[in-house]
Amino acid sequence: MIERIANYWDGRSASWRKERDEAWSGPETQRWLDFFKSVRSQTTGNKVLEVGTATGYFANILTLAGFEVTAVDLSPQMIASAKQVSQELQLKVDYSVMDAQALQFENNTFDLVFTRLMTWTVPDLEKCYSEMQRVLKPGGKLINLDADFGKTVFSTDRHDECPDGAIEEVNAIKSALEISQHERPNKDIELLQQIGLASVQVDINAQNRILGLPLETAGLFMIEATKLALR
Repeated sequence: MIERIANYWDGRSASWRKERDEAWSGPETQRWLDFFKSVRSQTTGNKVLEVGTATGYFANILTLAGFEVTAVDLSPQMIASAKQVSQELQLKVDYSVMDAQALQFENNTFDLVFTRLMTWTVPDLEKCYSEMQRVLKPGGKLINLDADFGKTVFSTDRHDECPDGAIEEVNAIKSALEISQHERPNKDIELLQQIGLASVQVDINAQNRILGLPLETAGLFMIEATKLALR
């Protein structure tokens, strides 16, 4: 399944980069930058890991917000595009191809782990969250923005740049994943508390709030959780 997921995102890399390149000059980028500057002001250290960076849109914004950014993605094509984007923007980001379920970092490395629209496409979400918890420093924070896509049927209505067959493939992958069988973010809260993360909070309207969009429109929830500090 991991290889299948990686192949899907490889095929999406060109259209994904186009969408993000168009967003870069839009007002949403400044809103995201303001959000991450606020996060930075509340974070003791500046080392952040973005898991599922795609073509590096958020990795670059995190860099501008004052973080030292490491960013990973399962898709080699996504990472190749992300490196090109950061080079063009003259921003320093440390990119690697990596499985979110097996992060290749030492324990207690990062002050912040950030991910957006990634956890819905992970075969073993408990393992993924456990890895994020492991690489966080004591007192470090996890921020995850995602949505409950389990019952959603993706279509070309909002993805007209997708390659042929991509929508059918992502629907098939999603339907086969265990997380799609659960209500979110309830399942996420359960898993995060189960692995020992503390202060788990959910903002159902987070993305709309950040971007200044009507709260009644569809958006992403945000989960924040903290790794317990050593005593």
